[in-house]
Amino acid sequence: MMKPIYNSRDLVHHKVLRTLISISAVLILLSVPYKLIAEGEQTSIGKQKEKANSNQKGEEGLIVCEHADFFEQDEETGLTILTGSVRIRQSGGFLNADKVTLHRNLETGEYKKTVAVGNVEMRDKDIFATCEHAIIDHVEDIVELSENVVVLQNEDRLEAKQFMFNRRTGKRTGKGDVKFRVRMSGNSQGNNDASSNKSE
Repeated sequence: MMKPIYNSRDLVHHKVLRTLISISAVLILLSVPYKLIAEGEQTSIGKQKEKANSNQKGEEGLIVCEHADFFEQDEETGLTILTGSVRIRQSGGFLNADKVTLHRNLETGEYKKTVAVGNVEMRDKDIFATCEHAIIDHVEDIVELSENVVVLQNEDRLEAKQFMFNRRTGKRTGKGDVKFRVRMSGNSQGNNDASSNKSE
């Protein structure tokens, strides 16, 4: 008579092992759709971010008028005049004013200068400014502000009669009754206190 290969104890272990493998296979099969859904959501989110970035890149260099009460354009002079609560979005920020005049180069068709007058508010990347008169030279990349100028950058504040900012070089100049406030870092102030204590 032949002896069984497995005794009853081995048979139970074998059945338990087979059941565990079956359960694992079912769990793996169930997790695949969830994994695909999660990957699909990640892909969708990634595509939305890419679309937003491409829209920003597509709008770079564009001037978009979101609102004006009145619009006038003269092909002979290349002037576009917007008046009445003008709101313009441009790459890196916005420009709001009572009146905005866009100067177009008649040869190239590109806008070379923007002039804003009255209750001017503008954001240019990390700079926010208010004034009564602003000139943005798109060719030289220079912003000139005048009359009741207030410029905020992070926690720094500058008030002046005139302010000029060269976007290419980063050079900023203020002229006429200049008031300026900057925040000192805590470490440098502590070092100054420590050095003044040493000298006493």
